[in-house]
Amino acid sequence: MRGRVVLGVGGGIAAFRAVELARGLVHAGCQVHPILTWAASQLVTPRTFAVLTGQRAQVSLWRDRESPGIDHTELSRMADLLVICPATANLMAKLAYGVADDALTTYALAHRRAVVLAPSMNTVMWEKEATQKALELLRARGAVIVPPVFGLLADGEVGVGKLAPVEEILAACLAQLPKTGPLSGLRVLVTAGPTREALDTVRVLTNRSSGRMGVALAAQAQSLGAEVRLLAGPGVAVPAGLWVARFESAEDLAALLREHAAWARVVFHAAAVADFRPAQRAAGKLDRRQGPMTLQLEPVPDLTLEIAAASPRPFLVIFAAEESKNLASRAQAKLSAKGADAVVANPIDEEGLGMEVAKNRAEVWTKKGHHLSFPPMGKEQLARELLLALAGEMLAFP
Repeated sequence: MRGRVVLGVGGGIAAFRAVELARGLVHAGCQVHPILTWAASQLVTPRTFAVLTGQRAQVSLWRDRESPGIDHTELSRMADLLVICPATANLMAKLAYGVADDALTTYALAHRRAVVLAPSMNTVMWEKEATQKALELLRARGAVIVPPVFGLLADGEVGVGKLAPVEEILAACLAQLPKTGPLSGLRVLVTAGPTREALDTVRVLTNRSSGRMGVALAAQAQSLGAEVRLLAGPGVAVPAGLWVARFESAEDLAALLREHAAWARVVFHAAAVADFRPAQRAAGKLDRRQGPMTLQLEPVPDLTLEIAAASPRPFLVIFAAEESKNLASRAQAKLSAKGADAVVANPIDEEGLGMEVAKNRAEVWTKKGHHLSFPPMGKEQLARELLLALAGEMLAFP
C-alpha cells in the first residue's frame, strides 16, 4: 500500500472529477477514504466512491449500525494525506478559520499530516480578497494548492476557476505521500530547460529545450522515493507537487547551483545552458532602422566544472545533445573533460526524437566504464529507466 488518503469532496459542480481522482489514487496503490459534504452528495452519489475505493463514503458525522466506518479521530491517526477536490470557497474559509460543522471539516480539523487542496469556483469568487486570504493562511500552514485554471466555467463564464487537470492533482497527492522505493532517502537535484541571455530589454538568445526530460527525471525520482529539488528554466511546465526554483540566465542558474548542489547527493544537470551570451547588453531596445549590426558573443562559464570541483561533491550526471555520427566520441570526451560520473547522450538529428518532442533515445556512459543503450521511448519512461539503471552507482557513491 502506497499510503492512506482521505479524499474530501466539496459541493461544487467539479465534484464529478473527484471520481476520476479516487480511481487514480486507488490505481496508484493508495487506500482511499472518501468524505463528502452534504452538497457534494447531491451532485455525486456516495455509493460511487464506495464502489471505487472499497471504503465507506462518509457524509454525516453520525454513523449507522450497518456500516459504522471509522471515526474522524481514529482516521486522522492513520491517514497520510487529506486531499479536497473540489475545494470550494466555503470549504477553504472554514478550513482557514477552524470551523468544523460537518463530517469533512470536522475531519480536517483533526487531520495531522499533509494537505492538498484543488480549488474550483467562479472567477469572481476566486479573486475575492476573502478567498485569497484563506488561501494565504492555508499555504502558510503547509497546504499544497493545485490552483484552478482558465477555461469555460459551469455558469457559462470564461475565466480562472476551472478545476486543474486531475493528472496534476494526482501528481501533487502522490508527491506528498511517504517516500518509499529504490531511491528512498536519496537527495536529487535536477536542472531543466533553456537559459535566456539578454540581448537588449526585449530580445534574448535561447534554444529549443522544453525542459521535459529534466522535469520527467525530477518527477520519476520523486516517485521512486527520492527527495527532489528542481531548478527550471523559462517556459518549463512543472507539475504541482514538485519543489521548484526558477532561473532565467546561466548566471541565475549558477547562483542556484551554488545554493543547492551542496544539499544534493546526486545532480542531474539536464538544463540546456547557452554556450554563448552577448558580451554587452544593449540599453533599451535595438532598432533595425539603425542598419546592420555586429553581435559580439562571449562564452558562458561551464557550470558543470564548478559542481565537479566541489568538496564533497555529488554524483554528477551530465547530458550531451549531439549529431548521431559524433554521439559516442563527443559524449565520452565530455564525460572525461567535465569530471562527471555519467553522461546521457541524445541524438539531435533523428526524426521524432530530441528537443521539443515527447520521445527520445539515449546512450549512457559512466565513469566506471559501463555503457547502456535505451531505444526510443517517451521521456517519462526513459527518465524512469535511466534512474533505475544508475541507481546502483548513485546509492553507492560516497
